[in-house]
Amino acid sequence: PKTASGSSSLYMGPPIDPSAPITELSGEGSRKYRRTVYTHDDWVKHRSSDRFAKNLGTLLNSGIYKQVGKEVFATTSVAAFVCLWNLLVGGYQDLAGVMHDPIITADWAMKVGLPLTPFTTISSSLGLLLIFRTNTSYKRWDEARKLWGLNIN
Repeated sequence: PKTASGSSSLYMGPPIDPSAPITELSGEGSRKYRRTVYTHDDWVKHRSSDRFAKNLGTLLNSGIYKQVGKEVFATTSVAAFVCLWNLLVGGYQDLAGVMHDPIITADWAMKVGLPLTPFTTISSSLGLLLIFRTNTSYKRWDEARKLWGLNIN
């Protein structure tokens, strides 16, 4: 059979048809199209020194980005707006240490912010939760590594 590029190897990727649902192209539905064999040539390609630049070039086409891109864009937009608004309303200090007056001085304009108390009280419990999850995932990985070693040897 011919692939999308015209070679004679078997094509195992997601549907080439652009009208296919997005879940079939990059979401959970695309799992059934992924290869199950990881060859030595694939490993050499994966570990090449130019993989970082190649991965940056394909960032916008990744399945993860397509799944969470809108949420990341919305969060980044709100954060940028709040930062810019606070610079315009509250003034700012430049890198030389000079304080600049606010541009918007109307009575209705005030800085946007959140109190730090909830973040301070939650941070220790959140840190412990992340540590426990990290330790659990490492234990699972280590157990899988040991079992894989038993299968190979």
